[in-house]
Amino acid sequence: MNSQSIMVIDPALEIPEIESYNGIAVRSPVNTSYHLPAIHSSKTMENQIENACGVILMGSAASVHDSLDWINDTRAIIQKAVDKKIPILGICFGHQFLAHFFSGTVDYLWDTVKKRGVRKVQILKNNLLNNDQEGDLIYSHQEGVTSCPPDFDISARSSMVEIEAIIHKSLPIWGFQPHIEASKTFTTRIGINGDDFKKAKPFSVLLLEAFLKKNKDLII
Repeated sequence: MNSQSIMVIDPALEIPEIESYNGIAVRSPVNTSYHLPAIHSSKTMENQIENACGVILMGSAASVHDSLDWINDTRAIIQKAVDKKIPILGICFGHQFLAHFFSGTVDYLWDTVKKRGVRKVQILKNNLLNNDQEGDLIYSHQEGVTSCPPDFDISARSSMVEIEAIIHKSLPIWGFQPHIEASKTFTTRIGINGDDFKKAKPFSVLLLEAFLKKNKDLII
């Protein structure tokens, strides 16, 4: 048990989201490991997946439609995690990746540039929380999930995005379009002010810690 860890996959193309990873690590009830397949190598993922008790796939400036070696490597890791019924959390790009992986549709939600900010998101059917809740969350994206994959339910929505989150009907797999892992460094870099970060942080932490607790409960 103690040798297992949650794999945190950061598909950043230029700047690693180390502070976001640290925020996950300090809240995790089990060990974590950090992987940068786009910047460095996919080898660490391949070495770690056999001892993984959870996988978190974070955001990226890449598109799930890009034909890149590291995306193919990540797909292979996710397939192994699915086969082993390891809990998986996808965030932003990770959310879109899971939807695409399971034959949902990912497309542009608007034709203009990437939109960033804070929006109010309503959590629907989602076994991470005891009841439906609503709160502010940080977002930064242009693409999104436009059709829910088979075997999944839509588990969150907002006035801006119809499919804010997805949940697998039988496997421990969740996806969130908003950045529930967002750090202050990340939000500052993308132009979101400190007050908005503080406003969104409590609900973000609630959802992130709910996955981490669910992960622990599933492996005990």
